[in-house]
Amino acid sequence: MAGSHPAAFLLENPTKLYRDCLRLADFLAKKQGFPREALRAQVTAPWRRNQHETDPETIMRQREAAVRGLSNYMMYEASKGAMDGAPTFVPEEGEEGNEDRGGK
Repeated sequence: MAGSHPAAFLLENPTKLYRDCLRLADFLAKKQGFPREALRAQVTAPWRRNQHETDPETIMRQREAAVRGLSNYMMYEASKGAMDGAPTFVPEEGEEGNEDRGGK
């Protein structure tokens, strides 16, 4: 079932999926000024609540919902950049590949 899914690598690796969700929560907390622990708690609560789930179909539905959450945010960021006419993902100041080197 997960083999034909576009994000099969995430569906088959729940640890990576969980960590990616936590990374997104950390990113949003920093970007939007929300308390980091509050956003992380919103991510961890469903995972802990369902940690003893044994029904494979229910587990897959929950994993797919987590993948949808990640991809929805990626699409949001991509569309925001497209509407502004700017590249979607550009390096931040101080990162490798930054073209602004102070005129040098």
